[in-house]
Parts: sequence; C-alpha cells; structure tokens
Amino acid sequence: MNFTIKYVTIFILFSTFGNLALANRANEFYQSGIKYAEEGRYSPALKAFDAAIRSAKAGTDKNWLAEVHFQKASAYYALEKFEKAVSEYKEAITHNPNSTVFYNALGITHSELKQYNAALDTFKKALTLSPKKAEPHYNIGLVYLKQGIFPPAVDAFKQAVAIDAKWANAHYGLAEASLKQGLLSQAEKSYVKAIRLNPDGIGANLGLGQVHAKQKRYENAITQFQKVIEIQSDNTEAHYQLAQAYIKLGQKEKAASTMAFFKILRHTDPLLQKAQKWVKIHPDDPKGYNNLGILYLTRKRHNKAIENYKRAISLSPTLTAAHYNLGLAYHKQEKLKLAIEAYQKALSLDAKLAIAHNNIAVCYTELQADLDKALTHAQTATDLAPTEANYWDTLATVYTQLGLNSEAKQARQKQVSLLSKSKK
Repeated sequence: MNFTIKYVTIFILFSTFGNLALANRANEFYQSGIKYAEEGRYSPALKAFDAAIRSAKAGTDKNWLAEVHFQKASAYYALEKFEKAVSEYKEAITHNPNSTVFYNALGITHSELKQYNAALDTFKKALTLSPKKAEPHYNIGLVYLKQGIFPPAVDAFKQAVAIDAKWANAHYGLAEASLKQGLLSQAEKSYVKAIRLNPDGIGANLGLGQVHAKQKRYENAITQFQKVIEIQSDNTEAHYQLAQAYIKLGQKEKAASTMAFFKILRHTDPLLQKAQKWVKIHPDDPKGYNNLGILYLTRKRHNKAIENYKRAISLSPTLTAAHYNLGLAYHKQEKLKLAIEAYQKALSLDAKLAIAHNNIAVCYTELQADLDKALTHAQTATDLAPTEANYWDTLATVYTQLGLNSEAKQARQKQVSLLSKSKK
C-alpha cells in the first residue's frame, strides 16, 4: 500500500536564531559542522559540532548552544541514529525551551522510534508555544495516521488546513487519512487541492490515481500513475499500481512489461536504501558512490547514476569501474560521444577491459562513424574474450557496415557457435 507521506523536514542548515556569530574558536567549529552537513558529510559534521561544544566558553549564549545541539541532533537523524538524535534535541531544548522547531524535530524523531505517545506529547507542547502554526497539527495527524487511528488524524489535518490553506502537505495528509477510511470523494477533493498547490507532489498524484482505480476509472488512474513515473521514474508503487490498472483494462502486454520493471524496483528497493545510507556514513568512499550509481542505473535513473559515478571519480580518479559505468550510463542516454570518452578513460586505466572495447565499437556503429576505430576495438574485444558471443556479434556488425561480407559471415558463425555451446 502507498504510504509516502512525510513529516515536516527537520533539517535547518542555518541558524534558527539569525546571526549568532561568535568571535572565537567554537564558532569556527560550528560553521565547519554546518558546511559538512550541507555537503551530506554527517560524520565529520558531528565531530565539528562536538568540538564547538567543547570549545564554548563559560557564559556562552544559550541560544547558540541550543543551535549547536540542534544541528548535532539533525546530523544523527540523517544517519538514522534516532536515539542519539532524541538526546541531542532534548539538550537543545534545555538551552532554549521556547523553540517550536526543536519540539517538532524531537516529536518527529520519537515517531521514527515508534514512541507515539511521546511524539504526541511533544507536538502538543509545540502547539502551546505556537498555537497558530500548522506544522504541529500536521505532525499530530501523521502520528495518528501511522497508528491507524484515522478520525483524529482527519481532525488534525483539518486544523492544519484551516491555519494554512495553501500548504500542499496538509491537504495531502487529509487526503491520505480520508482514503484510509474509504472516503473516496473527500480524498479526491483533498488530493486535487494538494496537486494544485504542488503539481509535482508524488504522493498526492499517486493517491489520486488510487482513488480513480477504486472508482474503476482506470484510464484516469493510468494517467495519474504515469504522471508519477514522469516525476520519479523508479517509483515502485506507481509501477505496481499502473500494472494493476492495465490488467483491469485487459492490456496484458503493457501490464507484463510494467510488472517486470516493478519486480526489479521491488528487489532493489532495500539495496538502494542500504547504499544511500552507506554513503551518508562513509561520504569519502568512492566505491560506495559507484555501487549507488549501479543501483540507480538498474532502476533507469540515469542522471542520478551519472551524478554518483562522477562523485566516485572525483574521490578516486583511477577507479576504472566508475569510468566504465559512467560510459554505460551515457550510452543508455544515447550520448554516444560522452560514452566513448568515458569508456576510453576506463581503457587508459585497464587496456584489457574487453567490454569497454566492445562498447566503444558499438558506439561507433551506432554513430555510423569512425568504423576503422570500431573495427580495431571490436577485434581487440574478441581477442581478449574470444568466448563472449556478444563481442562476435559486434564484430560482425562492424564488418557488415564496412562492406566486408565474408568476414561478417565468419564472425556471425562464430557467434552462433558460441551461443549453441552455451545452451548445452
């Protein structure tokens, strides 16, 4: 089932109290921590915040100390070390007990730990400090929603909407709670409002598609699910729901292909989460970014794959696999010249990488240019890996484009022979 609703973002990578610059070493450490956190390097950020706290002089402004503990807690939250985050948020509150932001963040973290009563108490404290703020009502609604207690969730979201009618999240929360109760008309109205305020909201578009599906308006449902996929091409739930809608309409081929990709996404979902967490904890590990790129490429998120391969290369310029994978990502985008450059860089690091030779040859054949170079690379690939049938297929294609039909026939026969042996 769809459950993509999120808490209000708790990361505030700037001072919530304005410019509290301190002309001392402590503030230098604090600013370093903020910079590391902005870069997603949470482990060094934590060290910098610790150093800032240790370096603080007696009589240091309490708001400043509260801010440092808050940022330290947020770094722990990013690393999913929620119990440590709770401790630091509480420490921030001891220095500044009047911050709604701090209480909201603490409540969110309690909820991550499934400490729902503590979360509700904390959000209610935030409400006493800022009764005209929508966020605490919204977060209270989420706690009830996570617990499956829908009527009070609806009430909380309605209060958030009443305070801030232009906040898409509040309408989305109300829609989710309504959908859980089978109130399709109310859910549809709230999803539509959320989408009007935030057209690219994944959850709202997905939820509206689910409403249409429950109403047996499958064509409309398909439109919504496809819109989600346009926004996020590897949204697992959207592919599943789309496949189900195709099945209802008897569109078997579309259903089969969509379901096949859904299975890939479902299989790689936990792997992606682990890889993302790994680079958060180890932000200087090039192999971690390369592995993350592989998963994004598998999930057809080509730009994200390229981003991570480039990050890996910036950390380790001699990492052959990252250069090759970068070429593969560009190749899938049909950016053939960029693909060739990346493959060539991989070969400069490992001249015996047969698959890079083969893929360069493929790129040239697709460009229908520099076929002499294509031939050299295709021949090298088959020399390095003579039992790889695909490489003989590439060589046959190059020969054909060059008009060398006899050589092409021999290469094709070699390919067929290898394929026959592999089936035995």
